[in-house]
Amino acid sequence: MDRWERELKNKVNPMLTSGVEERIEETLNKLPRKRRQRIFLYPAIASIASLFIIFSASLFSPSAADTLKSVPVIGSIFKLVGDISEQKGNKMELTTLLGEEIEVGGHTIIFTESLYDGSTIHIGYLIEPPTIDSKFWNDFFDNLQLTVDGKSLNYGYGMGNKGDFLEDGDYAGVFTIDINREELPDHFMLGIYSRYENRAWKVALPIVLQGENQSFLVNQTKSAKDLVMHYDKITFFPTSTEIAFRIVMDEDVFNSDKYMFMDYQVVDNEGRVLQPLSGGGGGGSDNGQFLQTFKYYFEPLETIPQAITVKPFLNKKDEKELEVVKEKWKGQEMTLSQGDIGQVKILDIDMNDDFATVTIETDGADAYQQANNVWIEFHDTKDYSDDQGLKRVEGTVNQYQLTAELGGRNIEGLYVATSKLHAPTFFEELEMTIELIER
Repeated sequence: MDRWERELKNKVNPMLTSGVEERIEETLNKLPRKRRQRIFLYPAIASIASLFIIFSASLFSPSAADTLKSVPVIGSIFKLVGDISEQKGNKMELTTLLGEEIEVGGHTIIFTESLYDGSTIHIGYLIEPPTIDSKFWNDFFDNLQLTVDGKSLNYGYGMGNKGDFLEDGDYAGVFTIDINREELPDHFMLGIYSRYENRAWKVALPIVLQGENQSFLVNQTKSAKDLVMHYDKITFFPTSTEIAFRIVMDEDVFNSDKYMFMDYQVVDNEGRVLQPLSGGGGGGSDNGQFLQTFKYYFEPLETIPQAITVKPFLNKKDEKELEVVKEKWKGQEMTLSQGDIGQVKILDIDMNDDFATVTIETDGADAYQQANNVWIEFHDTKDYSDDQGLKRVEGTVNQYQLTAELGGRNIEGLYVATSKLHAPTFFEELEMTIELIER
């Protein structure tokens, strides 16, 4: 530990050497992405801090609610297209109504709501037609810049985005922004703008800290042959579970891309694999070594478990398309092989004219990844993905449900499909079990 602390004092917030920042972004961009998972990009190291103050959304004018009455969407954007994190924040009424509008490339963009519980910031938005093309996406998303109460943020933040088209042609989306919490007041105006003069647009949105969180300091180090991993802290927010850690390796090891596809499985003491939400980090080199600081987010928990185990592993890069396995649904349980990682059992499919709900039981090395790799098809379609996201069946460890909209299709033409996956290569020497509640 003494050696680690000495290294840390010398390396926190180092000056980035030429080309290092670009390489961080390139490396993080290549991280494997699961469906519905965001990867944040951080151009520099960010310190970790926790916040414990609750504020009310009533600090801002209720006229925002009147503005939103004209929005052609019933309910919350978070509820429509949000992941488990944003849906829970909406259910707990931690959101702040917005109603700000901008024009970009002939499209109206309405920012509908914000959510901030001390972890990441979520911004719901709606884009109205006409047809949205690639040029619009470039104009809207390319080189976005942020300000907090008018002060520019040049480093220490990451951004992610996701969304979907609605039946009327509108696009509903969610920005997710991760900013160094030490730089943020409890309520502030978040500025978002494009730095290109010929694509100029800007908006200022009220952000309010709401909800309680609880942190547990870990402060323990694990070492592999050519890598040191220091676990800093785990924090339970209303909308996510955050794991904060740092990694030190020789610069030549970093440049070899040996750990480019490192990922992290988090399991509670009951054996439940937590759904990954997002993650990322940044760092710099000094005296031949490379230090990176990371934050990874997983599904929120209703109660704090007795223990959490973090299991670093490598994803194997697939050089060719994965083999698909599928069978026609005949109204009874069936098992599909997923290759090295294990298998899934389809327990039931509940169907009506509008939706099919598939109940899945996993058996293998990564319950969430396995269940997240199941979809349904019909004889006249290649892929009919889930519309409402994957959810663990309450009270179970390895059973999940996915729901897909059918559009009146007949059950006779329904197939269940998956693909064969590589089993994760776990680094047992880097695994950490964090005791949270005394037994």
